[in-house]
Amino acid sequence: MGMQLIGAGLVAFLLTFLGILATTRYAKKHAIFMPPIRKRDVHKKPVPRVGGIAIVLSFTIVTLVINYLCPNLFSSFNFPFAIFGISIDKRLLGLLLGGLVLATAMAIDDFRGLKPWQKFIAQLLVWAIVVGAGIGITHLNNPFGLEFNLRQYATNIAIGNAVYHFVWIADLLLFFWLIGMMNAMNFIDGADGLAAGLGVIGFVVLGVLSLMPSVNQPAVAMLAFVAAACVSACLLLNFYPAKVFLGDAGAMWIGYMLAVLSVISGGKLATLFLVLAVVILDGFVVVFFRIKNKQNPFTTSDQSHIHHRFMKTGMSMPAAVVSIWILSALFGVLALFTYGKTKWILITILSIAIIIFLVLIRRKNEKKEKRVHV
Repeated sequence: MGMQLIGAGLVAFLLTFLGILATTRYAKKHAIFMPPIRKRDVHKKPVPRVGGIAIVLSFTIVTLVINYLCPNLFSSFNFPFAIFGISIDKRLLGLLLGGLVLATAMAIDDFRGLKPWQKFIAQLLVWAIVVGAGIGITHLNNPFGLEFNLRQYATNIAIGNAVYHFVWIADLLLFFWLIGMMNAMNFIDGADGLAAGLGVIGFVVLGVLSLMPSVNQPAVAMLAFVAAACVSACLLLNFYPAKVFLGDAGAMWIGYMLAVLSVISGGKLATLFLVLAVVILDGFVVVFFRIKNKQNPFTTSDQSHIHHRFMKTGMSMPAAVVSIWILSALFGVLALFTYGKTKWILITILSIAIIIFLVLIRRKNEKKEKRVHV
């Protein structure tokens, strides 16, 4: 398994890197995927937003090749399926198809722009694909007793001779988790290398967790490490000063993949939440203050995210980004070595601490800005 992971990772890395070089060159030559500077942007010149396209295509190609060469690897998902005579797990097919649909829609947004409701429709379609493929949050771990089995709330619907089981609570939870993660990663993608670096950390933590004897999910580990390799290749060109951006296609795909991999073979939601606690809670704080200030929480263009706040205290962009990476990596290590009640207590304490920190640094920046204007 070790050599397979290394081989797949190297191929994915090289394919993505070469793909980014090719797409970046094409975008610059034809002046496409290079929208004008927005108010919230911290860069001064237009940068091609094509990193996500190369990442998604490389991940899809490498995963399909692995599925062909190692057909038994993904059989652990226990959902056999065949399309055009080729055997592929239905959950794996849903994961790949959902990612392609999401990336295609968001690539259109990166190219010429989409309205918020159009982007939401695309996200809704992706959720429907994932649910249709049989991926869902079917149980929740209860640190104080038996786990919550959501399958008991299934609704059976007969269509012709087939009976379909809809676990409506599980599907609804997946909706909020999936949409939330996609938008959280897109929200935070405002500084060179930030979203890509957090994505790599998240994928590596999920991969390591999946290889632990207590979890033992090699298929999930393979997908996580291949994704990490693809995003790492982009990170080389995305870190300050960025020569390429993820674009909405890349940022949302990273959030999508992290969300799906955390539920595809058993819940890893608590672990992923700890890794991305700073990002997720920052999104909640930003949305809260935008609503408080009677602004649209999703379309308002400002510099109110944590990386903006760090930079306003005098930090350079690379320093702000690396600081957030280190926090997330430390939380990731804690997540790997805490279990049950301990993990939930840790989540509660860190969540409260992070929210207090975000609010305090926001107020400090606002006071500083008022003094400057006066």
